[in-house]
Amino acid sequence: MGKADLHMHSTYSDGSQSVAAILAHVEHHTDLDLIAITDHDCIEGALRARDLAAAQHLRVSVVVGAEISTRDGHLLALGIEQLIPAALSMAETVAAIHEQGGVAIAAHPLSWWCPSASRAVLDDLRGVLDGLEVINGSFAGLPTNLRLPALNEAHYGMAESGGSDAHTLSAIGSAYTHFAGSTTADLLRAIRARQTRAEGGLWSVRAFLQYGVLAVRQRVPNLRSA
Repeated sequence: MGKADLHMHSTYSDGSQSVAAILAHVEHHTDLDLIAITDHDCIEGALRARDLAAAQHLRVSVVVGAEISTRDGHLLALGIEQLIPAALSMAETVAAIHEQGGVAIAAHPLSWWCPSASRAVLDDLRGVLDGLEVINGSFAGLPTNLRLPALNEAHYGMAESGGSDAHTLSAIGSAYTHFAGSTTADLLRAIRARQTRAEGGLWSVRAFLQYGVLAVRQRVPNLRSA
């Protein structure tokens, strides 16, 4: 079974590390086979990571992705080649992802910590969305990780997705997705077939503390270079 972390951020959005640093960490310090760089409303970092991984003949593969800000909550777009604009409805965004041959996964659904799909949105998009992020490693998963796997199994039957939502290196791989195979094509095939399994849990205490420092520095200009 392949192991993938399908949700993380680089310095192309609000993450603390470059895509090069992320790739080096994943390659040498994790057992992940595949990662998705999913910066907020940005695809450049993911494209850069895929090119670097190929040029350096790395063990780890990269699926191009983005975390799209829809009117109905955040949505992970995986397997795309062009950025989809923000502020569309989630249904419109899912359609645009599918037009590119990608898959659409609701990011941290039902979370009250950040823009997330509500139960009504999930009900409306049953059979349209490809997957639900049922385990999110960040604070966004605090209220939902314990209930989403059972809710998905009972009511939605979508592909399970696990992602760390990492903004620092230490958080990468805290939550992850198992799938048959190891490549991007294998992953996308497994998601479409609803044959993935989410595992893992929340960030370590160290990762939460590092994120806290990062968040303060990003919000207070005179601390950014401290």
